[in-house]
Amino acid sequence: MPEAKGAQPARHSMRDRTHGALSTGEGTRAGRGIVISADARPVPVIWNATAGQKKRGPIAPPGPDQLKEALAAAGVIARIIPTDSEEDAHSAVEHAIAGGEKLIVGAGGDGTIGAIGKQLLGTDVALGLLPLGSVMNIARMLAVPRELDQAAAVLAARREATIDVGVANGEIFFEAASVGIQAAVFRHAQQFENGDWGSPFKAVLEAFRYNPMRMELLLDDDLRVATRALMVTVSNAPYAGVGMTVAPDARLNDGKFDVRIFSHFSKWELARHLASIAFGRRRHSPHVTTQRSANVTIVGKRPLPCRADSHDLGTTPLECRMKPASLKVIVGPDYVDGRAPAEDKS
Repeated sequence: MPEAKGAQPARHSMRDRTHGALSTGEGTRAGRGIVISADARPVPVIWNATAGQKKRGPIAPPGPDQLKEALAAAGVIARIIPTDSEEDAHSAVEHAIAGGEKLIVGAGGDGTIGAIGKQLLGTDVALGLLPLGSVMNIARMLAVPRELDQAAAVLAARREATIDVGVANGEIFFEAASVGIQAAVFRHAQQFENGDWGSPFKAVLEAFRYNPMRMELLLDDDLRVATRALMVTVSNAPYAGVGMTVAPDARLNDGKFDVRIFSHFSKWELARHLASIAFGRRRHSPHVTTQRSANVTIVGKRPLPCRADSHDLGTTPLECRMKPASLKVIVGPDYVDGRAPAEDKS
């Protein structure tokens, strides 16, 4: 497979490699014509055993046997490590790193995968994904399919990229930080991950309680932007909340945030816009302007709510800085030049 294009080849190059779990030699036959070497090293899969416990029947997430079978069918020998707390997962990742693993897979929602990713920052260990949550913005931004067999095939292909991450008031984030309505709206929106199917509508209703507020943004090269906006997002990736495409042109390998300023919306226009960009859809709005910067400080005329991914950061000021080329990840075949393709441009 040819090397994928990158905006900064020196630090953000994409590499495609085949590792120990796959072999064309003699060994156990795994299906689909794949042969697994008998001495292949199992890939550690950190599985959130508490994910989706409230779901039953066909919408219930797969268990450890299903995960192992799907991976084996793709040619990946897996060692499923069940965890039922953040402490368990943290310990399992530490043990895997200390054991010399070069790939650690997270099986769970964005919270589980994000927590593992934080531990792998600045290491030579790649993060793989088996997306089991409801929204899965991280999987979406890396072009990893939601279907278990297809996600397993992505792990088998072992296509690596190096991505940027952000830091907001000391908190690592992968998707976006935000000020204003965005922070309040996503407080409801993130409940979708917990099975609250009405949360997108609650998020829209929350927007009607807010009015545009005066803010000042300090960006690279001492650029200052004064605005009266409903919300501002500092986006590392295109998606946030319930898969809302708040920054459709954001790339994960360019070393800069897309700073999106949402102003001049009526509340009805904002509600329609938020609904139109949910679940990975994309729609242009003339009321949203974009600045690009590796360092962003936002202050409000009065304290305004702010968040980074699912983390409540209290109120402004919000200070964000970019950590370029900080995390190795396994990406899907459609991930090119720092982003996944648009799901819907209507």
